[in-house]
Amino acid sequence: MGHSKYLALLFVVLFWGCDQVASKKGALIDFVPQDSDVVLRISNFETLQSDLKNSALLSAFNKTDLHTYFTESHNLFKYLNPKGESFLALSTRNDSVTDYTFVTRQDTTVFSIDSIANRSIETLKFDGISLQRINIDNNTAYSATQDSVFIASSSQQMVATILKRKNKQAPEFKKAISVKENSELTAVVNNPKAFLNDSTTINFATTIALDLSVLPNALTATGVALARDTVPQFLTIFEGQVPQQNDLEQLIPTTAKTAVSYTYNDATELIKHIQPFQKFEAPEGIGNILSSVNELGEISLKEGHAIVLKSIDADMTTEALARYVSENSIFRETLVYDFNQSDLFYQSLNPLISTSKLSQAFQLNGFFVISENEAVTQAIITAYKNNDVLGKAHYFEDASAQLSNASSILMYKMGSRITDAIAPYFSSETHSEITAVSLSKYPLALLQFTYDRDFAHVNLVCKEASTKKQQAGTVSELFSMELENTILGEPQLFTNHRTNGKNIVVQDIGNKLYFISEQGRTLWTKKLNNPILGNIQEVDILRNGKKQLAFVTKNNFYVLDRNGNNVAPFPLQFKDDFTQPLSVFDYGNNRKYRFIITQGKELFMYNNSGNIVKGFTFKKAKSNIVLPPQHIRMGNKDYIVIAEENGHLNILHRTGKVRVPLSRKFEFSEIPIEEEKNNFVVITKDNNKISISQTGKTTTQTLDVSNSYGFTVNGNVKATMDDNLLRINGKLVELPFGIYTRPKISVVNRNKYITTTETQESKVYVFNAAGELLNGFPVYGTSTADLGRLSSKNTVGLVVKGSDKEVILYAL
Repeated sequence: MGHSKYLALLFVVLFWGCDQVASKKGALIDFVPQDSDVVLRISNFETLQSDLKNSALLSAFNKTDLHTYFTESHNLFKYLNPKGESFLALSTRNDSVTDYTFVTRQDTTVFSIDSIANRSIETLKFDGISLQRINIDNNTAYSATQDSVFIASSSQQMVATILKRKNKQAPEFKKAISVKENSELTAVVNNPKAFLNDSTTINFATTIALDLSVLPNALTATGVALARDTVPQFLTIFEGQVPQQNDLEQLIPTTAKTAVSYTYNDATELIKHIQPFQKFEAPEGIGNILSSVNELGEISLKEGHAIVLKSIDADMTTEALARYVSENSIFRETLVYDFNQSDLFYQSLNPLISTSKLSQAFQLNGFFVISENEAVTQAIITAYKNNDVLGKAHYFEDASAQLSNASSILMYKMGSRITDAIAPYFSSETHSEITAVSLSKYPLALLQFTYDRDFAHVNLVCKEASTKKQQAGTVSELFSMELENTILGEPQLFTNHRTNGKNIVVQDIGNKLYFISEQGRTLWTKKLNNPILGNIQEVDILRNGKKQLAFVTKNNFYVLDRNGNNVAPFPLQFKDDFTQPLSVFDYGNNRKYRFIITQGKELFMYNNSGNIVKGFTFKKAKSNIVLPPQHIRMGNKDYIVIAEENGHLNILHRTGKVRVPLSRKFEFSEIPIEEEKNNFVVITKDNNKISISQTGKTTTQTLDVSNSYGFTVNGNVKATMDDNLLRINGKLVELPFGIYTRPKISVVNRNKYITTTETQESKVYVFNAAGELLNGFPVYGTSTADLGRLSSKNTVGLVVKGSDKEVILYAL
């Protein structure tokens, strides 16, 4: 279902009064024009003017023609000064003209125009009645007084009809206007319409009465909707249904345009009440599908539409849908099906459902989604996996607190669609201006109907998002792309000196190396003979600020420039295979690198020119080297650390001579040697933590931890992981049970971030140094994440592997 006309008219009325123009309602009901589209009853005209002036939401439209449209057309309101209750009624004369009528108690000061320079007043007498035609700044209005009631209108015919006492109010209107008798501002909408598309409308209800609150940071309303049984009205589809909990927001991407959720407890009755709106019988099978569902929704994205079914028995729903689906592919570990009856739901559920072009289906927990195309499928799955859905947004939590948990209809208007709900009631030029207004502080409007016997409760919320929470930020997916083949290893970020941002480097199982921009464009590829060992190192061997990629494969040592070209004299080819990844030392941070090649027991050190460093005397260990050689600096001392298979740990000078003699043997695990409090730390296979001082003294601590224990230190930040227990500088973070990668510490923009990935559910977590999970996490990912600063100022990027061939870049 599209936006409701009454919602738009309510906005129209409120924006009307927002420029110190007096636009409101009264309590003199017999003088209110019959069959008005909207009637506002205003208890205090001056208070309402103040509320409208102080509304941040309404002030967003100050610079559009929406204001000047009313001020230039209806200058009359500037000069109204009612003392008590008043009414403002809006009536549609034709497609391009909306008339207003203002009614209040006659008073000597209610309408004073004596001081106005550009005005003229003419008395018109005909058919036994008398009224005034008033012209102010070339704008015309008509006024009259009868039985101490003051009437002003843009329509002469409207005033004449009232004065001739031919104005008869419908009983439904009188009932509705009395529902909210003590309200400061009441809106009554007669015969509201539902827009099914740009050209088709149907009756939504008979009358809606709302108690409106115009707050500095919000527009809210509560009220009732009344529906006659005598004619088909949209709201009566839910007659007799028990409202259920709305959960569609768990699936709505934050980038969606609109969405609507319907709930019910009796599928047979729902189908029966839809029939009066249908041109044909409901297709066979729809009853079976709906019988295991209690929430039905439609989501509108820029990519297209999707239908959502919330199942109460997933096996039954799966069985009912089976005849319409066949397996297609897998995306983000979600099985995607072809859907073979594109108009099934439209034929069965129109006017609830607007799309007749469905082509794919998939399941996310208890939700079954049928989408128009692959782009919609991927957008919804991606948002769900990344927690980038409306239900996780702080502004939804704030707004939904004012709603009922269960309702028959819940409409979600997001971003620009709030202005889209108003724009259709104006000229094309004004329409464009209104839709161009940015409501960034108002990302969501919610409209709720909860059916109850012969009426429905109504709630409307459009609330400013919390500034504090807005500034806290979130995470968004910048792009995802698929390589030709399955990814080998893990994607990494690599510095782009031209943009001050990052590029992405990743290899596939065909040994093709990809160099990808922040925008997801492949800048170059290079076919290698073998897989890269370990990580690619970032170096600047020419010492001119331009970075190169340094790495080793099976028996080649490469240095590539950012265009993928070899940097002379590299690559260096070796006869024997490398057994550890490339190690790079930069003792003085002066880019005079030392590159260490490991072949079993042997170790070779090269300089920037590709020559052996002759002053390094350590050539061969007594047994195979089991970890990449490391450089650790403590104070002003440099140490080279080499772990051997026989348990010996070599702690050497830069020259290769022994600097810290050790006789003790160690059972080395895969965890690198770390530096903590000026000690070397070894985490052994049998979960002992052994600290080694710079004089060679050892201290052993037995760790009561699992075999998946992880330990890492970066300066003043230490992170450990024991099963699902993450500790950051001692602060415990208990994560959901799962299998996690060892924690990794990254430094970006002088801030330290701790990352870990749960590999079963494919969730990437990012914490700050205080042990706080960043907003928007976890997100989807299947590998260890790499963080770095993107080219947009202070934006942190995170690259991770998605599905087998997929690379994903997020922005924090």
